[in-house]
Amino acid sequence: MHAWDGRKVVRLVARIMVKGPGGEETVRAKIDTGADRTTIDKVLAERLKLGPALSRVTIKASAAGQRVERPVVNASITIAGKTYDLKVGIADRSQMRYAVIIGRDILRSGDFLIDPSRIKKPA
Repeated sequence: MHAWDGRKVVRLVARIMVKGPGGEETVRAKIDTGADRTTIDKVLAERLKLGPALSRVTIKASAAGQRVERPVVNASITIAGKTYDLKVGIADRSQMRYAVIIGRDILRSGDFLIDPSRIKKPA
């Protein structure tokens, strides 16, 4: 993470903190400019006691290619030193690499530049 033009530069995968009534956890999250809403894995949401569901949202899941209904809960997410209290979707992400997807609901704040380069592994 770097600062440029007053904005934070984040890579496609960022360390974030998710906080709920049951505690907080630092996890790696995928930055997804194609996702409208930030989404958290249901197991992580259960551990942090996120809920109850405020509403449900129907989305077109790109992986499934069909409409899927998801519960929406309040959560607190810290990324690049800034905390966002927002409504997030809950989904089964057990088959996915990252437990959290950061969507445009956070990214549209304008505080971030996304660096698509990969982090080089040490030789």
